Amino acid sequence: MKKIYITIVLILASLLIAPKFIGAMVETERQRVLVKLNETDGITLTTSQYSGGWFGADVVSEMKIALEDNNLNEVTITVEEDISFGPVIITDKNWYFGLGYSTAKFKFAALGVDERIVDIINEKLHVGALLGFSKDVTTFINTDKISYQDTDSVIVSEPSFAQFTLINNEHIIGDFSWGGLDVKGQDERLVIGDVGMSTKQKVVSGDYLAGTAILTGDAIFTVTGISVYNDNSKVFSLDGATLTSEVSLDNDLLALALNYQAKEISASGQYFKEPNVAVLLANIDVHALQELNTAMANLSVNASGEYDTEESLKVLSAVAEKILAKDPNLKITDLSVVTEEGKVATEFNFNINKDLFDSANLNSMALIKALEADAKGKAPMAFLSKLGMAPMVDNFVEQGYLNRHNNEITVEAKYVQSQLTVNGKAFQL
Repeated sequence: MKKIYITIVLILASLLIAPKFIGAMVETERQRVLVKLNETDGITLTTSQYSGGWFGADVVSEMKIALEDNNLNEVTITVEEDISFGPVIITDKNWYFGLGYSTAKFKFAALGVDERIVDIINEKLHVGALLGFSKDVTTFINTDKISYQDTDSVIVSEPSFAQFTLINNEHIIGDFSWGGLDVKGQDERLVIGDVGMSTKQKVVSGDYLAGTAILTGDAIFTVTGISVYNDNSKVFSLDGATLTSEVSLDNDLLALALNYQAKEISASGQYFKEPNVAVLLANIDVHALQELNTAMANLSVNASGEYDTEESLKVLSAVAEKILAKDPNLKITDLSVVTEEGKVATEFNFNINKDLFDSANLNSMALIKALEADAKGKAPMAFLSKLGMAPMVDNFVEQGYLNRHNNEITVEAKYVQSQLTVNGKAFQL
């Protein structure tokens, strides 16, 4: 019994003493992150007050964000942090084990907008960050239900929750959920249903905190529905939409695969099922992309808040040849919808001929001259007839630009050296 009592006393003593030493570790890590954030162009974060105690600290910082908008000055935000030191941290909502937990309140300076909006942000936005024992950082971002009304509209935003973990400045894991949005105007209305997102990514090049990171991994974004009303009539609706992305790296070449799907969509009196877009961007030199990333992050900004055009072109010219050397390729492998008359589907393939591209003369004409593309498509004749396109389709079939087999219209096209051919025949634009 005596040994148990001694053990309990030692544990309690350790818990009481540990925060004092952990506090120094938390402050060191905090300063390291501040240095990294201040290396990001357009963001300046300075600490004006740090009051440290045995179990925590109160910190006041000022964040300035430069805006690329001529009508707005830089945004100044006062950040008030309440930091609790570990190893055991008790908050209003949960228990945590870690080095430290910080809750932050934001006070926005005048933004030239309705002060009620600023007050809502300050009141409804809740941010917390947990520093784990292995220096991983988990950020929690919550918003309460927000209602805002002016003379012309009513806006209701449902609660949201986000949790993202940065591990060793290399791995990012996160989830986001939002109950949706309802915006009512005098004659119009926008309704967005439940929104969700999850991601798991890895930094393969650059620095995440400095804003130069290149990431690989997966992400998925979902929304249950979007509806637009005009005079109480629905003019657009989208149900069950999902967007997935996958970035992979193989032999220093990046590939990005995007896929968009939905259950159904209606717009302008037309109704479609299973809209789908599948895009693949491949053979991107990761080293050239990192060079471009870093150079763009270091570009100077002029008095109007924009990048200098001449300097930007120099940066692009310097890496264009390196990127094109690996033969990057863009494919739209599926662009389709299902109509009442049948499926409409197309696919595209785009390349830039590096032998025809003049990297020293970057403009739209240089790109068009070097562009090579091919495409295939098909659509039910009944669908085209419903759109009033039957006479035009019949004319193109007679000229050999389109093929018709039973109720289906098909076409193949190529664009090489500024010449478009359709079904093997030259077509003048």
